[in-house]
Amino acid sequence: MNSDDVVVTGLGVVSALGPDVDAFRDGLFAGRSGIAPLSLFDCKDARSQLVAQAVEPRLDGVIKTTLCSRPDRFGMAAALSAVKQAGLTAVDLQQAAVLFGTGTGGASETEQYLRGLHGGATPSSSLLVAHQPASVTDLVARHLRARGPRTTVMTACSSSAIAIAQALDWIRLGRCEVALAGGAEGLCRLTVAGFGALRATSPEPCQPFDRNRKGLNLGEGAGVLVLESRRSAERRGARILARLLGAGLSCDAHHMTAPQPAGLGARDAMQAALVDAKLSASAIGYINAHGTGTPHNDAAESHAVRDLLGERAGQVPMSSIKSMVGHTLGAAGAIEAVASVLSLLHGVLPPTKNLRDPETEFGLDYIPELPRHQQVEVVLSSSFAFGGNNAALLFGRG
Repeated sequence: MNSDDVVVTGLGVVSALGPDVDAFRDGLFAGRSGIAPLSLFDCKDARSQLVAQAVEPRLDGVIKTTLCSRPDRFGMAAALSAVKQAGLTAVDLQQAAVLFGTGTGGASETEQYLRGLHGGATPSSSLLVAHQPASVTDLVARHLRARGPRTTVMTACSSSAIAIAQALDWIRLGRCEVALAGGAEGLCRLTVAGFGALRATSPEPCQPFDRNRKGLNLGEGAGVLVLESRRSAERRGARILARLLGAGLSCDAHHMTAPQPAGLGARDAMQAALVDAKLSASAIGYINAHGTGTPHNDAAESHAVRDLLGERAGQVPMSSIKSMVGHTLGAAGAIEAVASVLSLLHGVLPPTKNLRDPETEFGLDYIPELPRHQQVEVVLSSSFAFGGNNAALLFGRG
């Protein structure tokens, strides 16, 4: 195994806070919420009309947008931004790996096609081109002429965190020196209705870790990181933004949708990331929490963090950016990984928006309402999904 450091040299993001990293950073660090009434399509019978709808990126002249799904466009824009920041050339990209996580792929366009068909129209078959979940991975690899290994991960809300973890392994194992790893997700009727049927969505702006929390607000967008070996980055003279220190995965094997109540699987994933990074829990300075705002998930995660940190549990700040960008499902792990790197770079920890009456049972510091200016050395980013598919990533200052 290659022991060379794996580093982050580029970031890209599209979210409800804006179409690029600058807007995302400024929104997070100002504690600004992108959650608003749904306008993308009509879903008036849904349990909640509040979502974090992403800003559509401008890609005219870059790709043929009529043959791309909404998440394809998000992923493409985020990838281009990350590649630009990393300073990668066409030669650098030739053998690069591309890994994306997603949840529903081009489901919204497929829904549009079916609604037209059942309404007696003859919808364009181009709406079905990007139906498959791997569409975003293939689009990015094809456009950038990246001929290295590629994969698409679908494990619900941990998809893109697992894609990043796999990229870490591939670089360590020498399968590639450069990888574009991230996730993309678009809102669709299936997820809005489905999460509503599960009574997981909140008709009010979500309040992770608040005693009065009522559920999550769905979101959409994309996040992409350029990962590479330190040797590759230094050879290119690239700026190192952060290090990807380790990753850990686990499975609750408990329930199709509910987390293990004591957070045992979540704790195992976080502990596995520490083992992978050869660090103890005392190294963690901040936790970018999964923090969905649903009672069961928040409680399970809080149990896991308290067990992991022990006596330090109340001294390590943690917050949920889902209170500002919504729960972006398959893209959540990557978007939150970008936020984690930004916290390391700028010494600002984003707040948990709408947290007015914090849960006190676990004695944890959830950073309510306002950002905190605090420089940390190591950030833990957690993603916990349906089926108990858990992932944890550890980032360190560059």
